[in-house]
Amino acid sequence: MFKFTLPDIGEGVTEGEIIKWIVKEGDVVKKEQDMVEIMTDKVNINVPSPVEGKVNRILFKEGQVVKVGEVIIEIDDGSKTEEKKPEPASVVKNESQESISVSEADKEEGGEKKVMNDDQNRRILASPTIRRIAKDRGIDLDTITPTGPNGRVTLEDLDNAEREMKQKAGAPKTSGIKMAPVPPVTARQVEQPKAAEAQSQRMQEPTPIKEEPKVSPPPQPKEPEPALHVEETTNTSEGDQIFEPHGLRRLIFEKMSKSKQIMPHFMVAETVDISKLTKTMNDMKEKGTKVTLTPFFVKAVAVALTEFPKFNAHYDDANKRYIFRKDINMGVAIDTPSGLTVAVVKNALDKSVVQISSEISDLAKKARENKLTLTDVQDSTFTISNVGSIGGLISTPIINYPEVAILAVHRSTKKGTNFESGDDSTIISLSCDHRLIDGADAARFIVKVKSYLEDPISFLIR
Repeated sequence: MFKFTLPDIGEGVTEGEIIKWIVKEGDVVKKEQDMVEIMTDKVNINVPSPVEGKVNRILFKEGQVVKVGEVIIEIDDGSKTEEKKPEPASVVKNESQESISVSEADKEEGGEKKVMNDDQNRRILASPTIRRIAKDRGIDLDTITPTGPNGRVTLEDLDNAEREMKQKAGAPKTSGIKMAPVPPVTARQVEQPKAAEAQSQRMQEPTPIKEEPKVSPPPQPKEPEPALHVEETTNTSEGDQIFEPHGLRRLIFEKMSKSKQIMPHFMVAETVDISKLTKTMNDMKEKGTKVTLTPFFVKAVAVALTEFPKFNAHYDDANKRYIFRKDINMGVAIDTPSGLTVAVVKNALDKSVVQISSEISDLAKKARENKLTLTDVQDSTFTISNVGSIGGLISTPIINYPEVAILAVHRSTKKGTNFESGDDSTIISLSCDHRLIDGADAARFIVKVKSYLEDPISFLIR
């Protein structure tokens, strides 16, 4: 009997929710056949079977949350009882059947391909997917020190290698560092610690202590015991419907609750004349380049963040500190049938509006088809939520924890404007973590964003 545990897909994921069982008890499964759809706090994935056999028992129901390493299904493969231990970066596939990590199950032509490094005489173990990603990014696997099980190259190894390549490309060339000679140690220097040690020993010798008469402290008033927290229940009536959040809605439930409980929010807003921005967008459309307003907002905010690095930060709750991020990775909220999800435009500062527009379109399509990968949804440093196409005059967005600020964009209007052009305007609102960001700083930041949006050329040439 083969006992299969929820695998560790890496990226800090510790648990997942059973969204849908693709197989049922009694089914015969083949090796690499998808068995179950799992939702983590980052993405949906399909988990394949590493063996061939008959499903004997399913241990968790749909909607239940499972920890990494817990047995979720038993498969009768004709062998003795064996528990499949989770491996870091094991194979997990999304609905497009594209592997995003490595495991023993990820084989190529009957066996995992092994590449010999002639310089170091060592084998590089990597799945076909990892090799394809490395090739696309221009990464030589021979230069990587694998951190996966049994010396396998993981997706995290590729990310680290790519960061090192970028750092080396941007680092100035040096001729080396000259080391100053270390002076010899003299006998006098050796004797000094010995003398200090003897002095320390003398200081540590016990000395008699005169006992003081004991004085009883005055009686303290008894503090009242804290009241027990009792969770309130709400009665139901006939005809009421019960909704228990599962899947993406459960993740939204937990993340929004954590953000509001931990971070004291405050909001500032500005009205923006987007007449020039709208004209620029329409001019681009006439020339055959289809774009929306969202990529312009992404680019403008990315440029503003270079002047206000405090807003491009994460809160580290475990160590009670803030981390100011070097990379500017813009999260873009996407409305899907399953709920709101945030996809990430990496290094937005280095991309043009056209590139950002194309990337957002691709991410939105993948989000609505439930095909986002871990790379698509992780590492955002600031989030933009554009609800203008739906409606709403103004809102107070909730911060995408652990980020420290979020910008909401609302519907544009031509009514009641006092601008020189008398044309399009919109309201933008900024929510911030008040523990890090003061009201004055928030006002300065949103005014800077406003100035860029009202004069597009000021940020489009950056």
